Amino acid sequence: MRYEQQSCVGDVEHGRQSSAEGSQRRATDVRDCSGLLASEQSSTPPQLLTLQWVRRLYVPLGERTLFRLIATGKFPKADVRIGGKLRLWRRETIEQWIVTQAESKR
Repeated sequence: MRYEQQSCVGDVEHGRQSSAEGSQRRATDVRDCSGLLASEQSSTPPQLLTLQWVRRLYVPLGERTLFRLIATGKFPKADVRIGGKLRLWRRETIEQWIVTQAESKR
């Protein structure tokens, strides 16, 4: 899998555009950046979800509660870890966990 590094702010951050162009570009850049991991306007969730998106879209629990569930093995660990802090879950992992939880309650 190949990833390309994208700058969300681009030239606007470096002051290379006029203020009118900059404000228009800035609005576009914010929309583009939100689509890198998750987009509120999209009908399907992204393939990789941050903890905030997992909480917003699937499991409305507190961050500490989710970390406790992960520590006890009751919630899946992150599929992708980048550095020491960034954790990402695959959408399929979360959806499968929800199905498993629903079936175990029957």
